[in-house]
Amino acid sequence: MELNFIARHTEITDRFRNYVTEKVDKIEKLADRPLELDVTVSKHHGGKGLVGGDHVELTLVEAGPVVRAESDGEDKYAAFDLAMGRMMEQLRRARDKKKVHHNGHQKPLSIHEASADAFAQVDIVPATPEDIERIAKEVSATKPSEAA
Repeated sequence: MELNFIARHTEITDRFRNYVTEKVDKIEKLADRPLELDVTVSKHHGGKGLVGGDHVELTLVEAGPVVRAESDGEDKYAAFDLAMGRMMEQLRRARDKKKVHHNGHQKPLSIHEASADAFAQVDIVPATPEDIERIAKEVSATKPSEAA
């Protein structure tokens, strides 16, 4: 996964880069196929938000939808931790939606597995070719002829 740092009105130190690199391993484990993570750090000026506080935005580009999280904090480490927590929660929810939740540890039976032993597990008996031909003849005999 590619890791990009963007700084606005501040500098990104090597210590912060190392800190983020260590934490990003968690994202790689939860995300399906992460391609790129953009970490944007900006410094607040007076007027809105925290005066002199830092703002961190995380943007994860993966094969599916783009996942974003942002947060404000007294310093960039605190802001990053808050944004990271929000992103991890989004990724956990997305992964949980893809799980199969049927009777605990059981998974639904696929058509291939069910048909492997002639549908014995689901109490379905496949029609024989003779039955299909007989029904086709009955249906064609009951249709009115289309003479015009």
